Amino acid sequence: MKRQNGALVALVAAVTVAAVVLGATIASRQVPQRQSTAYAAPLPAPTTPTTTPSKAAQTPKPATTTPSLQPSTPSAPTAPTDTPTLTGPTKITLAVSKLGTGRQPQIPYLSGRQVRGGAGGTVTIPGKDDVLEIARVNSSVLALTTNGNGSQVLRFDANGVASVANVNHMEAKADQSGAAYAAFGADGPVEGGTIYADTGTSLTALKLTKRWNFKVLSYVGDKVYFESSDVLGSGASWSTYVWSPGEPEAKLVKALASMTTMSADGKSAATALLVSNTGSCSAVTAVETGQREWKTCDYYLNDFSPSGATVFGVPSGDDGYCSSAEAALDAKTGKLLREWKGCLQSITPEDDEHLLMVATASGEGDNAKTAIIRCTVSTGDCELATPVSSDRLLLST
Repeated sequence: MKRQNGALVALVAAVTVAAVVLGATIASRQVPQRQSTAYAAPLPAPTTPTTTPSKAAQTPKPATTTPSLQPSTPSAPTAPTDTPTLTGPTKITLAVSKLGTGRQPQIPYLSGRQVRGGAGGTVTIPGKDDVLEIARVNSSVLALTTNGNGSQVLRFDANGVASVANVNHMEAKADQSGAAYAAFGADGPVEGGTIYADTGTSLTALKLTKRWNFKVLSYVGDKVYFESSDVLGSGASWSTYVWSPGEPEAKLVKALASMTTMSADGKSAATALLVSNTGSCSAVTAVETGQREWKTCDYYLNDFSPSGATVFGVPSGDDGYCSSAEAALDAKTGKLLREWKGCLQSITPEDDEHLLMVATASGEGDNAKTAIIRCTVSTGDCELATPVSSDRLLLST
C-alpha cells in the first residue's frame, strides 16, 4: 500500500548492487506500499507491559525441515454473506486534521519505535536504525531495519533478539502464524539467495543458487510466492515462483508472472500487465486457472480485503512522497466502489468493511504530521485511529 509507483520500480529496475537494493527499500517508505497482513477480527487491547529486548543479536540457523512444533493459528476470517450497500459519494477528499476520533487500530502498527496492537503487548525496537516494516508472528515481533549500510530482519521473542541480514521485504500470513522473506547479496551483487519461512520461533530455508533480485510477494496458507529475475541489470525478465516450506525446491508459476499481491484465500491474484514511466495496467487473475478476470489501467492494484471481495489500488503513474488516492474496487468486476483522495503512504485492510491508511495531515518528509485513519468501504466515512503526530507511523506488512 505503488507508483511509478514503488512496486513498479521493483518490477522494472533490476537491482545492480546491494546498496541499490537497500536504497529501493528505503525509498519505498516515500510511496504507498502494499501492507497485507492482519485480517483478524478486532482484538483486545494489549495487557503485557512494555518491554525493550536487551539480548545481543544472534543469527538463527535455518531449519532444513518444517518446524515440528506447530504454533496455534487464529480462526480464519469469515466471508460476508451479502455485499454491503454503498451510500455517499464515490470519490472523497480527505481532511485528516478534521476527522473525529475512533478506536485504535485492531492490527499491529508502529508508533515511534513501539510496536502496538494485535495479539501481544507493546514491544520497543531499540537503537536508532530506521524501521522499514513490522509484523507480529505468533508471540514474536519482526522488524525490518536499516542503518543505510545494510538491512536486516530482527526477531524479538522470549529468548531475546535474533537477526537475518540482507533482507529487502517481508510478507506475513493473514492469520499472523508466519512470515516469509528473502536474503541475498551481502557484499555486492551475487547470484542466488535464500527464501525464509519464519514461525516466530524457528526458520525453514530454501537456498537458491540461480537467478537474481529475490523478493517475497505473498505468504498464503502453506505457500510462499516470490519473484526473481533472469539477469542482473537492464533487460531483466521477472518470473513468479511458489514454495511450500519444507519442500526441497520451488516451482515456476507461469500464469502469475509479475504478480503484485494475492487474496488471503489464495484464489485471486493481482498482476502487473504493463509497466512504463507513465503508469501501468493491472489485472485480477484466477490463481487456479490463470484466467484474467478483468484489468484496469486507472489503478495499480496492491491489496485484497480479507474475504477477497474487494481489491485496493493507487492511481497508475503515482510518483513521489505519497499516493494521491486509494481506491476500493469490486474484485469480481473491477467496478470502482470508493476512492479516498489525500497524501497516503500505506494501507492495510482491518476487516472486510474497514481500511486503515497512514495519511498526511500537514507537511512533508521529516516535517510531516500523520495519522492512521480508518475508512469504511460501504459509507466512505473516515475517522482517526491514532492522533495526528510527528511520530513515525507504520502499518504491519
